[in-house]
Amino acid sequence: MKKLLWIAKVMMIIIPSIWLMCVNAWAQEIRYITPEALKELAEKDGDTVLIVDTQPKAAYKMGHIKGAINFPWAPEIKNPDLPRDRILVLYCDCTNEEDSTDMARQLLRNWEYVYVRVLKGGWSQWQKLGYPIDKGRD
Repeated sequence: MKKLLWIAKVMMIIIPSIWLMCVNAWAQEIRYITPEALKELAEKDGDTVLIVDTQPKAAYKMGHIKGAINFPWAPEIKNPDLPRDRILVLYCDCTNEEDSTDMARQLLRNWEYVYVRVLKGGWSQWQKLGYPIDKGRD
């Protein structure tokens, strides 16, 4: 009986600890960057960051963050040809960054990228702040 009680006590400690570690890992997996921080990083050390527009090509051509490349959202990313030695900052024009968050999650989990961030507020916030944009190029 004492052994069973001891096992129950240990399990009461271990199971919540494991659960907390998993929840913490999930919460920390997607990291965000503010438009202000991205603008500063791009201006100071542009070679360390690659801005990735996850909108459809037509939306990208209508307007995007200056210097961004277009890598449209897909339910399943097939062979991403993105550098692993730069910070990838993904953005979209979704209400809560759903597309860019989904792509960031895929890159981190399925493709083992490490330096991935999502732009907080996305394209709308960038425009609202009056930061540099570009139009019409592929």
